[in-house]
Amino acid sequence: MSDTEAALDELLDLLDLQPNDNDPDTFRGKGSGFDEFGLYGGHVLAQAVVAAQRTVDDDRPMNSVHAVFLRGGDGMADVDYKVQRVRDGRAFCTRRSQAFQSDRLIFELTATFHVPETGKVDIQGPLPDGVAPPESLPTYQECIAEVGPIFGEQWSYMIRPVEYRLAYAPWAPTGPSPRGGIDYWFRAPRRLPDDPAIHEAIIAYMSDDCLADNVIVPYGVTWLDPSAQVVSLDHAMWFHEPARADEWIYCEQRPLMAGGNRGTAEARFWQNGRLVATAVQEALARL
Repeated sequence: MSDTEAALDELLDLLDLQPNDNDPDTFRGKGSGFDEFGLYGGHVLAQAVVAAQRTVDDDRPMNSVHAVFLRGGDGMADVDYKVQRVRDGRAFCTRRSQAFQSDRLIFELTATFHVPETGKVDIQGPLPDGVAPPESLPTYQECIAEVGPIFGEQWSYMIRPVEYRLAYAPWAPTGPSPRGGIDYWFRAPRRLPDDPAIHEAIIAYMSDDCLADNVIVPYGVTWLDPSAQVVSLDHAMWFHEPARADEWIYCEQRPLMAGGNRGTAEARFWQNGRLVATAVQEALARL
């Protein structure tokens, strides 16, 4: 088993929330085991997604997430999730998923689920021009080996649970993208079950990997710069079409605006030439 496959097993274990025998809408998830920057936002986002999914019938895939990061989390502690069944309609249902540590609310999201439908409308924007195939690009580990620990020791050198190829980044040979952002390919290192919920959760986990970083890319600073404070504030995501996390996904990111010590960045996720998901995040960005 490769190191990346072992990391994937660890992620799948984190996403396997433990139910509460006394309350079918309450679950417990493991912490990350890392304490360098607190609890990674994608960690709590993905676990909260799984908690919401557990209360919805399998015939309703998730179509949107709207989340707020309320307090910094502790990576060394477990996280408790409480789901509220807001609405069950014929085509859509809505869930609110809240995350607690030591009885303190640290995060909450609202997720909607939609029975698949077909229609006449089908609009797709174009995939960015000149996207290099993933096999031709350096891995995340190769880039970090060249530039050093720009995110701190733990986060920089930890093995990612996906194959990760950098198309554009300040820490890649190409530098930032023409749109001023960080673009990368990712996929799980082995075949996953066909359950759409697993793929949605992993894509949600990856959606926060470096989205906030895009608002500081134009200033040439990283998380280790003593003048920089970057914290995710909220996160919205839409799942447009079914996608597999074990097949290559191209994540195209860019900063949208920054001002007043806040910045907003967008990520678009492409698979087989189709736009399968979009995420937008606002972050505190003090430089």
